[in-house]
Amino acid sequence: MRLPVPITLCNQSVILTKSYQSETDMYGQAKQDTPVTISKCVVQLATQYTGSNDNRQLIANGTVFFYADCTNPMPTLNKDNLGSKIEFEGNEYTVQTINELKQPFSDDLFGYKLEVL
Repeated sequence: MRLPVPITLCNQSVILTKSYQSETDMYGQAKQDTPVTISKCVVQLATQYTGSNDNRQLIANGTVFFYADCTNPMPTLNKDNLGSKIEFEGNEYTVQTINELKQPFSDDLFGYKLEVL
């Protein structure tokens, strides 16, 4: 059983610049790939906080969904890519969390949920 994602609902595009925390350049910065335009994804911008009252911390400005059946090209991401940059509508965001989503009843990739700040 595969969960279908209607391609008509995936109508945003982002520019992804993957970085690698385990590799550094000659200046000691995380190694980065060249930016890639990724189409057919879903971007939900919403401020997310943790804590209460005066002790609140901003944890995300939005969520980006990459779906294996729709997103083109589908990136391969893992925890080493935390800190990667995503550009959407002229604003640059930093990837804070990467959640790998699997298809039910199998180990096939359904997609990625990225929380960005």
